[in-house]
Amino acid sequence: METFPGSVIPKNEFTGRQFLDGMFGGTSGLAMSQIREFTGLNTPEIQNWVNRGWVSRPQGKKYNEDQVARILIINMLRETMSLGDVAKLLFYVNGVAGNYSDDIIYERELYGYISDIAFSNASDDDIGEYIVAVTADFKERRPGDVNRLRKALGIIYLNMRASKYIHRAEELLADLG
Repeated sequence: METFPGSVIPKNEFTGRQFLDGMFGGTSGLAMSQIREFTGLNTPEIQNWVNRGWVSRPQGKKYNEDQVARILIINMLRETMSLGDVAKLLFYVNGVAGNYSDDIIYERELYGYISDIAFSNASDDDIGEYIVAVTADFKERRPGDVNRLRKALGIIYLNMRASKYIHRAEELLADLG
């Protein structure tokens, strides 16, 4: 069963952007219990990421859309990358969590690109061209931002593919009896 990246929610006809927007329908933030429900994570894991500075602190016990997107991205990547490497990659894209002045993209927009790539039919050989096409609408804040974004998306794509291979290998192993 295919799920939205970093979540336990089955993929449906919505895009990743619509999925994330839908979580926030009518509210300005999500409580920890809601995030646990969407991600399958436990409270200490999320609090650990906040304490390490990988996710900015919630405001009034509510996480905003960018914070939730970041949690989903970390959750998705942690299967194939060490948490230190995930943090390094996210720092490469957006610097310090919660400091928007050093960001090249909002986390919710990054999650949208990741979802587009996750659900594409692009082959490994064509993924570079696909990433360029998907990010064609990206507006740079500083020269070189689009190249940083595309490089990060390439790394994320490879990790998503690795995750699929891991799951497939586990299925085949289970079939051995």
